[in-house]
Amino acid sequence: MSDNVIRPLFIVPDLRIGGAERHLVTLVTRMDATRFRPEVLCIGEEGEFFSALTDAGIPAHAMRLPKRHALQALRGLVETMRRMRPDVVVLRGYNAEALGRIAARIAGVKHAVLWVHNIGDAEPRGRARRLTDRILDRWTDRYFGVAEAQRSYLTDDLGYPADRVRIIHNGVDPAQFGTGTDRRVLTGLGIAPGAPVAGVVAALRPEKDHVTFLHAARRVVDARPGAQFLVIGDGPARPGLETLCATLGLADNVHFTGARRDIDRLLQAVDVFVLSSRTVECFPVSLLEAMACARPAVCTDVGGVAEMLVDGVTGHLVPPGDPGQLAGRLEQLFADPAAARRMGLAGRARVEAMFSLDRSVAAAEDAIEEVCATSAHAQMEVGR
Repeated sequence: MSDNVIRPLFIVPDLRIGGAERHLVTLVTRMDATRFRPEVLCIGEEGEFFSALTDAGIPAHAMRLPKRHALQALRGLVETMRRMRPDVVVLRGYNAEALGRIAARIAGVKHAVLWVHNIGDAEPRGRARRLTDRILDRWTDRYFGVAEAQRSYLTDDLGYPADRVRIIHNGVDPAQFGTGTDRRVLTGLGIAPGAPVAGVVAALRPEKDHVTFLHAARRVVDARPGAQFLVIGDGPARPGLETLCATLGLADNVHFTGARRDIDRLLQAVDVFVLSSRTVECFPVSLLEAMACARPAVCTDVGGVAEMLVDGVTGHLVPPGDPGQLAGRLEQLFADPAAARRMGLAGRARVEAMFSLDRSVAAAEDAIEEVCATSAHAQMEVGR
């Protein structure tokens, strides 16, 4: 460290739209400049969030290399680290985790941290990846997670040492989110002023299970024909979901908005926020944003969601893959706007008390500072 300022280098595959990517951008743009001088490196392309870093004056670079160019990426990482001389590398994403730790070892970087944002793997990790993780563990100071629900995954499934796991909850800035209702953004979607509206904010991928959301929407519309549903986000599952929507006869009730940058406006326009994921939700920022907007939430009880949403207080938890229960809770909140408002305000208070961005950033800063205060030799002894 020079001048008592820590120089963390965050290495990621890219900065495409996603919860983990948004987390990185909000963190590095809020870090205390008197204590930290962060830089960000994308191994692949820049992605949509990249400009947010450069606009904020954070040094950011993109190598623009596909995954198959691993050796070229490794050389580039080593050269970059030798030039930047970071005090610690913070890594997310498999190619960044493996190549970043190897490069840090070659370049003489003293500290390495893995920041894990998932709570399971879409496919079981192969023998080669598990062996790589085991070998590189001795060069890894800490494993950061974002939800207490990850602990068993990190220690039991992945075999990371429990004493080196740190959980740092995500956070949002409540001041950036209004708690009132503003439905003007719905005008362009052809939604009637008094219609009840539920919205899901998630990438359109199979694990987010928008299929269950659409089947629940069909049940709600059967009871309440004017109900409207927003599908906010984009992804490879969109064509199939649009086909299902037409098959279910929901063309007049469901609106696919695509990826949007005005999420706060859309959240202030809906009556209820929904997440219908089956398995992999860890600590979704979209739910925190909905709570900050004082929106009651109906979410599947997966991952770290129950650490955020208090069932019956800030919304409702439902089993994954159950459109009947999801529809029932939506109908319940549509039918009782006063109860929905009380739940929404309770969610806002919970964000302010437990999940503010200031609190999250401070915890991350302290954890990184703690890593850099520990000798590299001591960490290698722990990893043996």
